Amino acid sequence: MFRWTFRILLMSVFVALAVTGAYGGGYTASRILFPPPLPPDGGAPDEWKAYTPVLFEAWSHIQREFYKAPVDPDTLANGSVAGMVRALGDQHTAFINAQRAAITRTDLQGSFEGIGATVEMREGRLTIVSPIKGSPAERAGLAPNDIIARVNDTPIQNMDITEAIALVRGPKGTQVVLTIQRGTAAPFQVTIVRDTIRTPFVESRMIEGTTIAYVRLNQFGGPSTEELRAALRELLTQNPTGLVFDLRRNPGGYLGTAVEVASQFLPAGRVVLIQKDKSGNAQEFKARNGGVATTIPMVLLIDSGSASASEIIAGALKDYQRATLIGVKTFGKGSVQNVHTLSDKSELRVTIARFFSPKGNAINTLGVTPDIEVKLTEEDAANKRDPQLDRAVQFLQTGK
Repeated sequence: MFRWTFRILLMSVFVALAVTGAYGGGYTASRILFPPPLPPDGGAPDEWKAYTPVLFEAWSHIQREFYKAPVDPDTLANGSVAGMVRALGDQHTAFINAQRAAITRTDLQGSFEGIGATVEMREGRLTIVSPIKGSPAERAGLAPNDIIARVNDTPIQNMDITEAIALVRGPKGTQVVLTIQRGTAAPFQVTIVRDTIRTPFVESRMIEGTTIAYVRLNQFGGPSTEELRAALRELLTQNPTGLVFDLRRNPGGYLGTAVEVASQFLPAGRVVLIQKDKSGNAQEFKARNGGVATTIPMVLLIDSGSASASEIIAGALKDYQRATLIGVKTFGKGSVQNVHTLSDKSELRVTIARFFSPKGNAINTLGVTPDIEVKLTEEDAANKRDPQLDRAVQFLQTGK
């Protein structure tokens, strides 16, 4: 029997994944509802049941005749649902198999078992973005731009990134052998013992040589709000003259967290976002009491990796002129999904609405445009330069 867990989600489709964690979600409602359990047939109406013979006819022909044996029934079942969802033509309405869904669910909790490195697929190759400080990956000497060519005996080439991550991850104390390609040098092997990795959602500091505070939020996950509040309170004790809030490469997270984060910078009662369903019905989400940084001069850093929940914050802070936005235009993910956890722990995400900024500005496909555009080039990244942060500091110091 199906057990459906109902949530609301905004899911970006481009995000880099962490082998330990930082898989980017969109945002999930603070409430979780449990509709009545479905009957064994999934509650299918009579008009749908008329199509099931075609499904099973095709299934039977494949099982009897396909030249590669055996045929995995789970693969066929997942492919059937995925194909039905793809037929809708909406990139954010999606079927996520149980393995990938497990990664999504655990990554927003901040604790994972793996090697501790953020990765992404670049031209079909699993590439290290950065090892997490103090992780087994860092201790093993893995470096940014290293390519993971093989995991144990499995070559990694043009593989779905979640499948690749599932190979690298594993229980604490177990070993994984990675074949690493570094530049033009000969490939070499590294044996790493997996561990429990706790990834901070928030990074904070005073910017050296200034009186300006810096806070980065990596994801809108479960512990994010408390970590952010604590970081802001600690920084404010140092009497900063300005604040840089960094949402670059932040793919999103939970709805409740998005509203709570916005509430740290906006007066209570201000509209944070407007959600409109297919019938045009609008629902407002408002800032809550208890914001700890509602008056300090502020710059928000954004880029094309700032998506969904990050765009909610960007849209709200821009509409109220609460912060000056610096960077480049955000991703443009402004649709809302219901998430249903199916009986095998896979997930079905169905787009139900669009969200808009407090002033009604559309975000989907359009993104949020910065007040001051500053690009970050590959050469900047290679030389560890950050002109966007530099411009933010300049603006807070001079007002220009």
